[in-house]
Amino acid sequence: EEKIKRSTFHEVTEAAVKKSMENAGKVNIPMVDAFIARRVLDRLVGFIVSKKLNSFLRLAPLSAGRVQSPTLGLVTDREDEINAFIPKEFWNINASFSSNSKQYEGQLFKLPSVSQKDFKINNVSEAENIENIIKTSKFNIESIKVTKRSSKPSAPYTTSSLQQDASTRLSMSPSNTMRNAQELFEGIEGQEGLITYMRTDSPTLSNEAMKDIHNQIINSYGDKYFEKRIFKAKVANAQEAHEAIRPTSISRTPESVKSLLNEYQYKLYQLIWNRTVASQMTNSLTEKTTLITSSSTEEEDGYKFKSEADKLVFDGFKKLIKSNEKYDELPDLAENQAVDLEEIEKEQKFTKGPGRYSQASLIKKMEEIGIGRPSTYASTISLITNRTYVFNINRAVWGSPLGYAVSGSLNYFFNDNFMNYDFTKKMEDDLDKISNGELDRHKFTKDFYESLLSPVENMVKKANEEDWNPYDSNELSSFLHSSSAIMPPYNLIPTTILCSRKKPAINIRTGEDFTENDPPLLVATSEEIIRETDKNNGDYLMRAVRRKKDGKYFLACPNKDTKNSVVGDIDAWAGRGRKRENALNKLKESMTQADNNCCP
Repeated sequence: EEKIKRSTFHEVTEAAVKKSMENAGKVNIPMVDAFIARRVLDRLVGFIVSKKLNSFLRLAPLSAGRVQSPTLGLVTDREDEINAFIPKEFWNINASFSSNSKQYEGQLFKLPSVSQKDFKINNVSEAENIENIIKTSKFNIESIKVTKRSSKPSAPYTTSSLQQDASTRLSMSPSNTMRNAQELFEGIEGQEGLITYMRTDSPTLSNEAMKDIHNQIINSYGDKYFEKRIFKAKVANAQEAHEAIRPTSISRTPESVKSLLNEYQYKLYQLIWNRTVASQMTNSLTEKTTLITSSSTEEEDGYKFKSEADKLVFDGFKKLIKSNEKYDELPDLAENQAVDLEEIEKEQKFTKGPGRYSQASLIKKMEEIGIGRPSTYASTISLITNRTYVFNINRAVWGSPLGYAVSGSLNYFFNDNFMNYDFTKKMEDDLDKISNGELDRHKFTKDFYESLLSPVENMVKKANEEDWNPYDSNELSSFLHSSSAIMPPYNLIPTTILCSRKKPAINIRTGEDFTENDPPLLVATSEEIIRETDKNNGDYLMRAVRRKKDGKYFLACPNKDTKNSVVGDIDAWAGRGRKRENALNKLKESMTQADNNCCP
């Protein structure tokens, strides 16, 4: 142990590496214990539970994981919330007012003799009655209020916030973000590393970096744009010894290295550089004007409309970080001034339920509840995507039928174990205690192993029952106490289709007739199923292959030459505006042709 030293550095630069080697210290044994404990947990779930899951669902290869399975649970839980949500109707009423040829818009927000918090227009009848009264009313300016609002810049990037921002701003997947960040960290074409280590949950900056940022801001924008800030991690158990993701040299601007980088590297580096520098810039200052237009009189309460406009007074950090905020101004009016009603419009609305996670918001949720670590966010999402447990469609993460079956099965048996978010968070807390020398790793791993024994035994018992048949979707859904667990009401284009002569996996319930706004509908029966099985066991599949020349998908045999094994255009059975019955017939024609071409 005395002969082994521990050297740490967060950037691949000559100065950082030399300093690290000169100050090498002892190996941190508690951190080693935490690393070993983490690997043991992963193997216990991965080796033991995965094997039993395969037997239970009679599919292979399936996998369960200490981090991947709760992450999948987040997706399927959100889908259940969406399915359970019942939209409620309400109506908005908007109006245009004018005075001296100056026009502005307002939205009704208060009714006579009704408190603002109880304001609601429930149906078209109520909306029409209100509209008719408003048309005959006279209006004036009840109040004008001007408030100033200050906005702070965001902290420098952590792994999670970088992945989220790159997804939102650059449409870059978490895995692509980490791959490009790794290349920037290692250095391009002989250059030393361009950014610090990209797996961190700390937003702190070194004193040297802050001095460089100060100089950059003063030289580029002037004194009034600089404001020193110290950022601390908001998430629990953040590893403060790490720095935020930042450029290794602030003087190395994005434009100065653009010629060395490809498009994605450049955009990511620019994102990191701008965020780092902006974090030490002054607040932006916005002036909000709120105008209340009312039909009230001294004798009675009336209808009130609200109009708002924002004006940027001082840009501050927004000089560097461009936002999508829109700034405008209201006409120059005075309180008690009479205005004319020019136009009124009622609009039907419905309350919106929870939306599906994007990859960015899924990472944010994982971070919030303590699932995984910065180093595992991207790889976890890639894993459940590659295993077809989830699909990414229009930047939204959807649970697949297979994902529902896996998540539902694991939830049933392991809801008090690693599938429980509080349990998972406690595991992460305990791993941090081990790394701090506060908890013995042997006892921790032994306790976890023993906690798996009973649910694993129950899963095995169910799988060994003579009448247990997971291929019967009704039986499986009944057992899991949730029809939505394996039969979601939405439908997706598959990447593979199992030959109909082979034993099907899990049934999918199709929706009703297509509408023009629906995504392409997968029409499948119990004999026509979307599950890729183990080719080594002799199962033959038809795959959806994208044609380069026109971007269309078609079905082909994976074990034959693609050019000569086309078995049907997917557009023939999955498309917009086609009746379900017609789509089923088209699919059956394609499947028959596929059987003849591909299956033994």
